[in-house]
Amino acid sequence: MGNCCGSPAAASDTQDVRRNKKARVANWQRTNVVGLRRAGLTALPSEVAEVTSARVLDASDNKLAALPPDLPPSLQRLVLSNNQLSDLAPLRHLTNLRVLVLDGNRIASLPPWIGELGKLETLSLSDNTLVQLPAGVGALTSLRQLLLSQNRLRALPPQLGACSALEKIDAHHNVLQALPPELGRLQRLKLLQLDSNQLEGVPPEVLRGCTSLATLSLHDNPIQPDTLHATDGWAEFEARRQGKYTKGLAGGALVNIDEGLDRPLAASPRSA
Repeated sequence: MGNCCGSPAAASDTQDVRRNKKARVANWQRTNVVGLRRAGLTALPSEVAEVTSARVLDASDNKLAALPPDLPPSLQRLVLSNNQLSDLAPLRHLTNLRVLVLDGNRIASLPPWIGELGKLETLSLSDNTLVQLPAGVGALTSLRQLLLSQNRLRALPPQLGACSALEKIDAHHNVLQALPPELGRLQRLKLLQLDSNQLEGVPPEVLRGCTSLATLSLHDNPIQPDTLHATDGWAEFEARRQGKYTKGLAGGALVNIDEGLDRPLAASPRSA
């Protein structure tokens, strides 16, 4: 005969689940780190909202298609790579974020309020479907790294030149056809990775104005080396690039001297 109150085993299982959840939340609250990587999730568990002092949430490599509106506003590092996210609205109140990693999702556009996340130092959006960036990115004056590879970007916004702390821009494997001259205002920019785009030149303002720029990679673009070498500001950039390698050699480092350009292959001599 059945037991109307359920079996003792079932009740014990339920209690175990509750204890496990309670222990998990206690651990999150003790460390301020919520770890949910590769957990097979289609939604974040409701207990996440209970960790009101959480600084880190890593829920990468799941199947999340949406985020709850009550993520802890204390979060400083949010890693959600390799999910199925497209709507970022629930992140708007996370104004303490310093690191936001959203690689490998379904993000077609950034919201105009992205600049409200003014403490961001790293914004990683590689392997999405971005076509453009909003002007609001120019308000991210603490941003040091902007990672945009493997999207569908046709241009970078001129407002990016206001991100005065930027040290690295990686936008390889997009469809960029030109760079805004305003990038020349980025005096702390050290690395500009632009391989596999459709660029035919680099604005003189970038070569002259980015006074910390020593790594510029333009492989797999239609740009001609002679054209770039003739651009005003190239000599200043080349001096910085060579100085970087000279410093590395003096320090005993193994240095790969890459000019960052594809040179045309020499024509084969004709047979007599």
